[in-house]
Amino acid sequence: MPVVAFYSKNSKIELMEEWEYRLKSYLPSIKLVNLLNYESENAITALLWNAPLQRVKELKNLKCLISLGQGVDHILKDNIIDKKIPIVRIVDPFMAKSMSHWVIMSVLNFIRDTFGYHDQQKTKTYEARQEINFTNVKIAIYGIGAIGNVVAKDLKQLGFKVEGWSRTFKDIDGITCHNGRDKFEFLLKSSDIHICLLPLTSETVNIFDNSSLNMMKFGSCFINAGRGEQVVEEDLIKYCKSGRIASAILDVYCKEPLPKNSKLWKQENIRIWPHVAAETNPETAAKQIAKAIKCVEKGLIPPNLIERKRGY
Repeated sequence: MPVVAFYSKNSKIELMEEWEYRLKSYLPSIKLVNLLNYESENAITALLWNAPLQRVKELKNLKCLISLGQGVDHILKDNIIDKKIPIVRIVDPFMAKSMSHWVIMSVLNFIRDTFGYHDQQKTKTYEARQEINFTNVKIAIYGIGAIGNVVAKDLKQLGFKVEGWSRTFKDIDGITCHNGRDKFEFLLKSSDIHICLLPLTSETVNIFDNSSLNMMKFGSCFINAGRGEQVVEEDLIKYCKSGRIASAILDVYCKEPLPKNSKLWKQENIRIWPHVAAETNPETAAKQIAKAIKCVEKGLIPPNLIERKRGY
């Protein structure tokens, strides 16, 4: 019976039970145990999200860690985990489409001034508001990997001008792709809507700071579903107050859950989402996780391994 350690911060026991139920379709004898339980010491694989890494380090039989999400920064932080242990990330078309839906909704809310109409309803004001001509809008997507390229293509299909930026050059059919610091600054200066879908690495921490936010056009829209640590929140608030950023839609934050005393809550043109833009779906992701577990048990290399040096 394969024993798999499981931990997902702030989640209820029902989530572990659902994962076990879904995985049993592919591994009937599998047993998931809480990482903090003594039984986890027999596990050779662990499914993790924001786990206490010191506890993970204590499991001497581990041969593979699987992130319960696209990002792996929560496993790599502080370099606690032995570099010899392979780390697998989820690459799920369902998650990519979910993210695309959320981004498209956010873009359209900005274009059509959805929140302005919501405010008018409160005062029973029945009048048209200014609509932005979408054919004149240029959208920049920072991070055009497995998820970002799906978002880019879907926005393109809706008639938007879309360009992408990544650490290394990407070739995506129909999308103009850029890389390098000079092109990053080019997109900051020339785009109207900025969408961050970057992985969190040492190179992307605070990448949207005073300097980069100041390069954006007056009246820009900023959407972040990457990681909160990529944005200097005080700088973002400053530019939202000045109007340089007309609207910010955020799904991730430096501290999560977002503290009650955060100034982000009070800024009227910042919209708050609780890290739900693209949640991992056990039903659609179980098959690839089961495949990874099977590979580990057979001594084979599992799919979707990250590269430690890149951080994703």
